[in-house]
Amino acid sequence: GSSACQAASAAAHQQIRASRAFAAMGISRDSRHKHRATGGRRNIHQKKRKFEMGRPSALCKLGAKRVRPVRCRGGNMKYR
Repeated sequence: GSSACQAASAAAHQQIRASRAFAAMGISRDSRHKHRATGGRRNIHQKKRKFEMGRPSALCKLGAKRVRPVRCRGGNMKYR
């Protein structure tokens, strides 16, 4: 009875928490996470920078047509 309900509730909370963590994580296009040419690991000595930012894909073919304005470098706009 109630133990099954509590288990289902706990599973739902865990799923929500996981989806929030994924949404909060930034998408970056840096090469600091890669290995060196010699095969060694790089030391990460700076945070993510705005110019290295990546964005979620536009998902063009799903649902109704929707164009999102996106601010780009130099104050220019792209439309996705």
